[in-house]
Amino acid sequence: VTELCEAIRGPFGSYPRLLLTWLCTEAAREKSPIIELGDSLSEFMRKLGLLPTGGRWGTIPRFKEAAVSLFSSAVSYVDRRQPGHEHRAQMLVADELDLWWIPNDPEQTALWRSTVTLSDRFFRAVTERPVPIDLRAIGVLKQSSMALDLYCWATYRVSYLTRETTIPWELLRLQFGAEYADTKQGRHRFKEKLLEALRRVCTVYEALRLKEGDGGLTLLPSPPHVRRAARKNAGRLL
Repeated sequence: VTELCEAIRGPFGSYPRLLLTWLCTEAAREKSPIIELGDSLSEFMRKLGLLPTGGRWGTIPRFKEAAVSLFSSAVSYVDRRQPGHEHRAQMLVADELDLWWIPNDPEQTALWRSTVTLSDRFFRAVTERPVPIDLRAIGVLKQSSMALDLYCWATYRVSYLTRETTIPWELLRLQFGAEYADTKQGRHRFKEKLLEALRRVCTVYEALRLKEGDGGLTLLPSPPHVRRAARKNAGRLL
């Protein structure tokens, strides 16, 4: 998780978020920008806790489309940590993509393994200061894009928080709900959705301390979701 990420240009929904979480986990665990996706699409999907189903409305075609879109995307980010200064940049998610998924039979094993090679800038961003998350929580929240975003964001923020910090509602809307209109009704609707998603996050991250106020959402110093003793479990790292 990194606080610099502002947006992924291209794919939307929970599938790209699940995939991005898994990619970052693998990069941090393997210490390599070359990530093996598995020798079949179904195997890869099962690694993310998804049930592979075919057909026009199945998970397989939608997931494959999301994967290709994500691997072809750029992440734009902004750094406003210094007062009066704003730094913007973007980085590609991947430099290379080799897919050997057989379209007519997703269970069929290919002769070569599918891989994605993360860009150097993206790889360094997700491995230099990784913050652990619990992939079981990701599995529970995977039906809600906003809940996934809020879980990863809150996990990162409280990892270094030393005092309570209030984030204005407007900044939260710009980060998590830019699609909501900048009107009284739009801002109210966004706040409702955000608080609903946060309630879901708190069901899996019970130690997360926060409070709602007129001026914004206040985060309080909280225990990390993955405690230090458990951080040796590489399957939970991001």
